[in-house]
Amino acid sequence: MPRAAVCTALGQPLEVMELEVDPPRAGEIAVRLGASGVCASDVSVGKGDLPSPLPIVLGHEGAGVVTAVGEGVTSVAVGDHVVVTAMPQCGVCYRCARGQPNLCEVGDPVLLSGALRDGTSRFSMADGTPVAQMVASGTFAEEVVVSDISVVPIPPDVPFGPAALLGCGVLTGFGAAVNAALVRPGQSVCVVGCGSVGLAAVQGARLAGADSIIAVDLVPAKLDLALAVGATAVIPGGGDDVVALVRKETAGRGVDVAIECVGSQATVDQAIAMTGKGGEVVFVGAGDRDTRVNVPQFRGLVGPARTFKGVLFGSADIRRDVTRIVDAYRAGRFELDAMVTHTFPLDEVNDALAALGRPDVVSAVVNLA
Repeated sequence: MPRAAVCTALGQPLEVMELEVDPPRAGEIAVRLGASGVCASDVSVGKGDLPSPLPIVLGHEGAGVVTAVGEGVTSVAVGDHVVVTAMPQCGVCYRCARGQPNLCEVGDPVLLSGALRDGTSRFSMADGTPVAQMVASGTFAEEVVVSDISVVPIPPDVPFGPAALLGCGVLTGFGAAVNAALVRPGQSVCVVGCGSVGLAAVQGARLAGADSIIAVDLVPAKLDLALAVGATAVIPGGGDDVVALVRKETAGRGVDVAIECVGSQATVDQAIAMTGKGGEVVFVGAGDRDTRVNVPQFRGLVGPARTFKGVLFGSADIRRDVTRIVDAYRAGRFELDAMVTHTFPLDEVNDALAALGRPDVVSAVVNLA
């Protein structure tokens, strides 16, 4: 039986155990995973900040090989390499047809249910106890069954570790710049927070033709990496002078687009203050319950003609955007390899989760091959 990392109680370490995995049903596929990304959302479920049933297999971004397909599946075949994403997208519902696949009416209802589209999970313990799947995926596992609308085929020459990041973090950051902000050639952009999401936003802004890309972070090594992937200037975060330094880089005008990837009150306030007249603030970071966007209606919005936009999952279309990033990666125009700073075996998954807060970690990956 394949092994998986299971959250059996809130606030407790995950337990690595063998699980039964039922075969795929209609519209589903089985994937032998090679790697899974590790994300702060996994920690949030384990702590109970994001409600989910227990026990549950965590993990929501992965890459692997299709080993079986259920009835009616035509989008992938056995042997295909795929990315397992954090949000199922049907492509045909009201929201998908309106260009909002990140709000898919088929996928959205199952995200916190711990189940697939039919309301059940494919994982179970040896005694028959059902085990839920985080956001209809559950990629902290050697094998998983997911809906075919959760996966995107990728070429077999893309390594599983970097590819796993495409399931959530990289897609979110890239999409924030390209899909949500619609960064245009010649614009100035500031990305606040240079984890995997922020670094992908930097690269999205570069590919979109931004003239000036300013990166802000507390960690010098992350700022160095931001410069390596396309930032034109970097500013240490945490100080009272961040906004002034960003405005200095733009001749006092402020940036055309600020992409906030942290979610703290301080960085939210900074992103708003650094944005110039006619500019746009794109909020990506998942703040805590006390984080607020609070500005005077006229002086903060109408007078400077600013736009505020909240962005879920980078407004991404998984089939379009995973392919765009993979094509850029294979052509040497998008960096993924350097973003995987730490890898862990499945038995050390709790160490991987604990590492997320360390300053030397951009992205952690659980190796499942």
